[in-house]
Amino acid sequence: MAKAKKGVNREELLADVAEMYYLEDKTQAEISKAIGITRSAISRILTEARQKGIVDIRVRRPLSFDSALEDQLQNSFKLERVHVINSNSNGKYDALRERLGRAGAKLLEELTHDDQIIGVAWGTTVNATIEAYEHPAPRGIRVVQLVGVLGATRHTYSGQALVENLVRKLSGEGTYLYTPFIVESAAAAQILMNDRSVQEAITMGRQANLALSGIGSTDPEYCSLYKGGHISDEDLKTLQEAGAVGDVAGHYYDIMGRPAEVEFHERNVGISKEDFLSIPLRFAVAGGLPKAEAITGAICGGYVNALVTDDVTAAQVLALAAEH
Repeated sequence: MAKAKKGVNREELLADVAEMYYLEDKTQAEISKAIGITRSAISRILTEARQKGIVDIRVRRPLSFDSALEDQLQNSFKLERVHVINSNSNGKYDALRERLGRAGAKLLEELTHDDQIIGVAWGTTVNATIEAYEHPAPRGIRVVQLVGVLGATRHTYSGQALVENLVRKLSGEGTYLYTPFIVESAAAAQILMNDRSVQEAITMGRQANLALSGIGSTDPEYCSLYKGGHISDEDLKTLQEAGAVGDVAGHYYDIMGRPAEVEFHERNVGISKEDFLSIPLRFAVAGGLPKAEAITGAICGGYVNALVTDDVTAAQVLALAAEH
């Protein structure tokens, strides 16, 4: 590279130096000599490049699994498949979610085959799973949205966005529910459910071989629907008073998996509980201690029969199930 010249774009200089250091394995002394600025200036440039996002360093910690906990969960709850990762996330949920997503992608690859119909609900861990999926695509895959859209704002964890991303990853064909998930009344929900395009998506959902979902919580700190403004304070309070600890695909249940008897369910547009439970493989990705009760209820109620979670949460799920 030629000596640095006055007037050179600052960000171009940052990128040039970063490429030489990180991609070409040159030392700071070699870069200093090559472009004619001091070594201390090179150090400052590398720091600035990282601060401005020109350099993005990621550490992909290898996944490891707790086979003893996997066996305990599988035997205790008669689950089809279980992956329990060693969390190693230092209490940081974003780091845990990324690891859960990579483990989820691994199990998704194992469960996916040619000419399959995959139903997708929402969830931040579902998004992490799809983002991490990097395997060869099977042939003839169809992906269907199982629940309606979450509000007017597009979210990466909403059903429509997740279906689009998975269709792209699997080179498949998508079927969408272009309707809100939560509406004002049971009557409005029924009108939408009678719509022909909605019926087509619901019919496709009933034919799914595999459902991919997250597991929601009624803890306001961890409830995506509540934090995203999709359900009101009153809705959340009603769910909690009914004993609901979590949901799968919008179907709320208590810690033993019994359905929460709430009017909220009547205002939802998406696959019914009965149709969801008829899908042969119901695969969820969820973790973190605050989700333990929700995961326990999901397993006990049969909403999930294939699971990816972490070791700390898995141990708590086993303890909660023993208590109840």
